Amino acid sequence: MSSDESDDTAEDPPVEGEPTESGESFALTYVAPFLGVLLIAVGIPLAILGGYVVVQDTLNLCGDPSIDVRALGDEERPSAAVGELEYGELSQAEQRALEQAIGSPLEEATVEGEMENRDVLLEGAVVEVDGERYYVRIASLNSCLRAEPLLFPIGMVGILLGIVGVLTPPIYRKMAGFEERIQQR
Repeated sequence: MSSDESDDTAEDPPVEGEPTESGESFALTYVAPFLGVLLIAVGIPLAILGGYVVVQDTLNLCGDPSIDVRALGDEERPSAAVGELEYGELSQAEQRALEQAIGSPLEEATVEGEMENRDVLLEGAVVEVDGERYYVRIASLNSCLRAEPLLFPIGMVGILLGIVGVLTPPIYRKMAGFEERIQQR
């Protein structure tokens, strides 16, 4: 910025009819925008959380858990703490998923149905299928987020009220200037 430009702005007379510091209210100038920012800060996560709860089923973002399977060598054991499960102890849904995972190049499958051995498979277990040993564990629970869907409209209302709070000082100055101009006529 050149010195000529700063001199021009310093010499500009104050705009008549616009309220300045003396006429502005402290609450409308500082408190309302501050509360507006707080409402926006609280409203955004509420709206995102509430919106996610509403669309998670539609977008298949949650559902049945998936397992992954890894073939083990003859004496290989993933860990001393890993238990063993008989194939017959698995539920039918777990058996189907295990067979799908064994045949899958990704070695993963979704358990579509009842999981009787959820706790054991969370830690991982060795399961023998047709003479081959596999390390089986739950790869993802894919559980649905539980929250009140009402959070979305509450968050949106908070955001809108926050925007009004942030815009209060310029709106107040415009309205006060308009009122002063009318009174001067």
